Amino acid sequence: MKITGHEVLRQSAFVVLLVGLVAGSWHFVFRPRDVEEGRMRVQIDAKQEQLQKLNRATATLGDLREEIRELEKAIDFFHSKLPSEKEIDKVLEEVWRLAEANHLLTKGIYTTKRTASSLFLAEDASQTEQPIRMEFEGDFLGFYGFLLALEAQPRIMRVHKIHLEQKDKTPGSIKAQVDMSIFFERPDDQKNKQST
Repeated sequence: MKITGHEVLRQSAFVVLLVGLVAGSWHFVFRPRDVEEGRMRVQIDAKQEQLQKLNRATATLGDLREEIRELEKAIDFFHSKLPSEKEIDKVLEEVWRLAEANHLLTKGIYTTKRTASSLFLAEDASQTEQPIRMEFEGDFLGFYGFLLALEAQPRIMRVHKIHLEQKDKTPGSIKAQVDMSIFFERPDDQKNKQST
């Protein structure tokens, strides 16, 4: 079988046409599609990254909400431990009963003047404190029991200073002076004055 030049030319033209068709398809169809797919991949990656950031932020927000709830519970708990300032007589009576229960003779329980050095809270706080001084006589072990009972009270109190001296020359017999503060919820009318 003999191939003529005309057939070679025809086959060559056919091969060139096929190669041109493949090159044209790549240039006009596949290349733009690859470019578009690349652009879409970049957009999808950016959207997925934004979604991950949003998921992290949402999780953090949920954690913050839980923390806020826990802090609100703690605030409510401490507010329940703060009597109103009108109840100071009840608190002082509780202290007197604790001293009596521990066999101490109460020589005096009275409020003292508020001074900047004796106060623990800032002036603009929604709570306030009342410094008091207590004077007792009795057995040291009774005084120690009184301090333990005072510490176990549900009220929030802070002892500033304790002064002890021996009473008479009797072993274990003491005179005690305790300076402390009792914390109170500030009355609403005073809270409003503080905030303005």
